[in-house]
Amino acid sequence: MTTRERLLQEALGLPPEERELLAVELALSIEKEPGYDEAWAAEIERRLKAIDDGTEELMELEEFEAEVWGDLPPTTNEQ
Repeated sequence: MTTRERLLQEALGLPPEERELLAVELALSIEKEPGYDEAWAAEIERRLKAIDDGTEELMELEEFEAEVWGDLPPTTNEQ
């Protein structure tokens, strides 16, 4: 058994809250590519501008989930 396999087995034995915390800590420990934060900031700005301009619309979480899971007919966003 490799070290990774052993660590995974140990981690899977933790309570859900501890596994979640461990997953977050591991994800945060990974070095991001240069420009990663700037790219996300630009994407957030683009999305906010589209909402402000009226070219994109927000929807309630429940409506989104129902649409994704097929409980609502798909919406068309023709403009």
